[in-house]
Amino acid sequence: MGTKAISRSLRRGRPAQPSPGRPEAPSAVELAYQAIKADILSNQLRPGDAVPIEKYVKELRLSRTPVREATLRLEREGLIEIRARMGTFVSHLDLRQIRDLYRVRRLLEGEAAREAALRAPIEALEQLRWKLSTFSETGEIDTRGMSETGQRVHQLIVEHCENEQLLRLIVSLQDHFTRFRSLSIKLPEKVLSSHREHLAILDRLIARDPDGACALIHQHFDHASQFLLDSLLRGVPPGGPRVTIVPA
Repeated sequence: MGTKAISRSLRRGRPAQPSPGRPEAPSAVELAYQAIKADILSNQLRPGDAVPIEKYVKELRLSRTPVREATLRLEREGLIEIRARMGTFVSHLDLRQIRDLYRVRRLLEGEAAREAALRAPIEALEQLRWKLSTFSETGEIDTRGMSETGQRVHQLIVEHCENEQLLRLIVSLQDHFTRFRSLSIKLPEKVLSSHREHLAILDRLIARDPDGACALIHQHFDHASQFLLDSLLRGVPPGGPRVTIVPA
């Protein structure tokens, strides 16, 4: 599969799949898998929650078998835990895993930023910077719009790194970071901080400064990781997800 197909999957927020020779309707297992996964990634199902199997059976009009098969697939991906004689539960957020995933993403996207600084179209970068600059940082802040537009910075970097293996690795982490963003978007101070960092990253990309872009990406993910970890430990936002604290 080529770089363009993989980058399209990044924009959709899920790993790329091979293009079939002819369109096919999704299977019952795939329907259940996507429905449960969407609820986990958006934190409609919080870490530690029981997965309501019967709810998906009724809402999707499926038998229990494809729903159970979907949970097995999600268990392999680390999003679900199946406990014998107890039930099926959403996996807890593991602080060590969060830290490690951010470290990996930091390294991968830093290298992608070096390449994108030399290749990304200046016009596209300037248009995105202008769009980001239109968001107000005072008064009633559009945190969702600001966050979603900011993600386009990362997408542009990955799309223009012209390294298919690097792109595949970044896409493979996408589900985890979708889940993390659904938590961070509830924290206005985090969204504002990331917004300013996105503008600074774009400035380095526009200036064709590979080292500067890489350094700011590293700083951006360091800040994001620390902010999320600190917030989870403090229990912010109220009613936020339960976490499993694993000693470093």
